[in-house]
Amino acid sequence: MSKSLVKYRAEAWDILQHLFKEKRINDRTIHFAATFSENLDLECLKKSVDLSADAFPLIRCGFPEQGGRPYWEDKGYTSDDMVEFLETKNVDAAVWKTLQKEAYETNGPQVKITIIRNGKTDTLCITINHMICDAAGFKEYLSFLSSIYTGVEKDPKYRPAPLTGKRNLGQVVRTFSWFDRIKIFTGSNDMTKPDAAKFDFEGDLNRPFIEMKTVSREKVGLLKDYAKRHGATVNDVLLTAYIRTLYRHFGRVVAVPCAVDLRKYLPNRKAGSICNLVTNLKCDIGDGIGASFDCTLEKVKEKMAQQKADIISLKSILLMEAVFRIIPYSVMGKTVDPFFSNPPIAFTNLGILDKGKLAFGKTKMTGAFMTSSIKYVPYFQIAVSTFDDVMALSANLYGTQTDRNKISSFLTAVISELCGAV
Repeated sequence: MSKSLVKYRAEAWDILQHLFKEKRINDRTIHFAATFSENLDLECLKKSVDLSADAFPLIRCGFPEQGGRPYWEDKGYTSDDMVEFLETKNVDAAVWKTLQKEAYETNGPQVKITIIRNGKTDTLCITINHMICDAAGFKEYLSFLSSIYTGVEKDPKYRPAPLTGKRNLGQVVRTFSWFDRIKIFTGSNDMTKPDAAKFDFEGDLNRPFIEMKTVSREKVGLLKDYAKRHGATVNDVLLTAYIRTLYRHFGRVVAVPCAVDLRKYLPNRKAGSICNLVTNLKCDIGDGIGASFDCTLEKVKEKMAQQKADIISLKSILLMEAVFRIIPYSVMGKTVDPFFSNPPIAFTNLGILDKGKLAFGKTKMTGAFMTSSIKYVPYFQIAVSTFDDVMALSANLYGTQTDRNKISSFLTAVISELCGAV
């Protein structure tokens, strides 16, 4: 059978990410970049990409909209379509230009990989369509690709096992008892009522940018020590700094939704395949910010512990999954808001980029970061990723230089809060 005739089911989260672009909330691209102390083997990488596509064909698919139920269609793309090689002395400019290109899901492919070479060092840029996966799923793909590269480097005949497991939210639902399922679907939560606070951005549809600030290894070590002393997570500390900075900007406490990985409900935190498995919790600490960072942190700790323990927070996304199974695609866009309202201001911790799981053979990775999709005005989100104890805070927008300056100053203020706490 021709690969162009092979079709795969589009899951509810795939479709929802597609609708987010249609509703001008965010584009559909997650971004990753890594630096290496030496050159990667281009042919080994291309072979690894082809093998990864054989094992997980969605990355070489298109997403045709032809009426009826949407689906993924295998287009038979190869690494020649997905991998680009570029030599330049201006690496930084090339990296940002590469990362800011949007995934083009209609025709595919859904992954783009660029090796940017400057003499004996390489930078690897990888972007993936958010419809394919969330940040945790992207990290799974990156780990999968690097393991293939390592395998091929050792043995040219190496072949990975195919990734053929479930991609839907049903794998999470099945982990709950019938009693808990009833509790989830009949309970009430407030995720459909996001905080109304919005930044005053100008916006520019022709000008996507990724604004990023880093926190040094030394400072991150101090943050970890601070969190441990206060019985908190580093994520709690990050949220506290964010909420305090928002308070100074808006003159009131802003309730901040933050992404949570639903894989925590699965055995070994492992999904059936690469996919989207995420929902939001809302960190609403009430009207008072507290007299100090420590006071705000206590409020954040209490609220986040409560939210994480409450399975009712799953209601919106699981209802959306159920509804998307039965309604026509032509009316799906109208059904998103009642079940999953996208907040104007949000936070996501993309987690740790483990260099042990991202080892491309013998080449040494010296730095890496991941950043989320690019938002449309008025939406704003801070994303955090950590590699080798260096933390990257980013916020992405289709906006003007004035917007970028505002975001740069805001990120600096958040980091100032963080560093001031320790």
